[in-house]
Amino acid sequence: MRARSTAQAAHVTSNTSCAGRAAGRTNSLGAARPLRALDSLGMRNVGHDIDAPRGEPTLAAADSAPTGARARLPGSTARLLAPAAAGLPGVTVLAAIAIAASPVYASPLRCAVAVLIALTCWALAARIRGPRLLVLLGVLGAAVSAWLLAQASYYAAAWFTAPALGIGVGLVSGAAGSHAKERRSWTDGPALLLAASLLVAGALVGVRALFGRDGAMGAGAAYMALAAAAALGATPGRRWPARALVPVAAFAVLLPGVTAAYIGATTPRATWFGSLTSHGPRTGNEVALTFDDGPNPPYTEQIAAILDAHGVKGTFFTVGKALDKRPDVSRALMADGHLLGNHSYLHDAVRWLDPRYPELQRTQDAFKRNLGVCPAFYRPPHGSHTPFIAHVVADHGMTMITWDDSAGDWATSDGQLVARRILKGVRPGSIILLHDGIDGNIGANRSVILAALPIILDGLKQRGLQPVRLDKLLGKPGYIAC
Repeated sequence: MRARSTAQAAHVTSNTSCAGRAAGRTNSLGAARPLRALDSLGMRNVGHDIDAPRGEPTLAAADSAPTGARARLPGSTARLLAPAAAGLPGVTVLAAIAIAASPVYASPLRCAVAVLIALTCWALAARIRGPRLLVLLGVLGAAVSAWLLAQASYYAAAWFTAPALGIGVGLVSGAAGSHAKERRSWTDGPALLLAASLLVAGALVGVRALFGRDGAMGAGAAYMALAAAAALGATPGRRWPARALVPVAAFAVLLPGVTAAYIGATTPRATWFGSLTSHGPRTGNEVALTFDDGPNPPYTEQIAAILDAHGVKGTFFTVGKALDKRPDVSRALMADGHLLGNHSYLHDAVRWLDPRYPELQRTQDAFKRNLGVCPAFYRPPHGSHTPFIAHVVADHGMTMITWDDSAGDWATSDGQLVARRILKGVRPGSIILLHDGIDGNIGANRSVILAALPIILDGLKQRGLQPVRLDKLLGKPGYIAC
């Protein structure tokens, strides 16, 4: 009997030992599986490991403890703030708002391309569940992009800025989206996410209509700040290895920086890269009508005749290659009392990048050779300028001139539309941009200006504004010694 009891005890002990070893193998070999499953449900950090003694927190629970920089907002506050980020994709409409109307007047197709670029970059960046540093860089990049878009004067500026905007919005969306999944927020639903995005986009378009482009950009940046606050407060801190964080953070910083350089170089009002003049005194009643890309017979002469009929003198920024071909047209303009300016020699899209910028002197030589004078005012083609161009212009004792009122007359044949746009944007001291030619190519059809100019002149008179030559508006000499 005693032997049987001893044997049974040994058997029980053996079974218990085997069970313990089996459990140990299960925990050691398969521990990752239940943890991954809990991760997918957002539950790993809210409890204890199955095999941990009661009351002892796991490493995961300790890792998520609300200490220092890794603290979360209280759950109720987080749930209230989470929907604030639901409409973030709608902020990408800023890329279209910037160029849809004044002063760019981009076509609907170009506006759609700008939004598509921004949305594509948003979708890629929103997949990143990065640390809070990336959220901060995201909202900063988006805010800088909104400010840059407020400076845009050509549709391509929005295409360059759209990636930085989309990535900035996406980095914030990534953090907010991670929290939404953890909390099972209503923002998980694609239909509701789309509705929220459309609501935000519509609101920004409404702000644009009521308060202008600057107002829309400011509203978009403010909404981004609110969404970023929700993302920062409602998501746990994450640690990335430096080898992963540094490249992403550097890209998030450099992209807006490169975009800023492009906007600064192509915006006619931006003085970041050197001195320029985009308007005259705002205190008087004078404005300047300027015409680019000529001489271009017969349109240049016909424009001069319309000005003369209204007792007005204009300023014609002349392309050197066209001057060499038809110096007689420019000579007649000078004799009639109009002012001539330097508008480069070839008027192409690449030579402004040459640090030496020989185009300026080449055009001055054409003026001296054909007319015996050298202009004091230089207008860069497309308004594109660099610090090197500003230095060359200053070395020649000249003034770089841009504009503050443009109608995009090169992209439409509707003269009444051009006139409405000019009269809508004109202010005392405005330098008005029109074109009697296109890129210095003689024979370009500029009948749109012939239709628009009489309406513009009558509208200026009704507003009490007097068109004058640019040298009179600015109080500077129109020509310098050659």
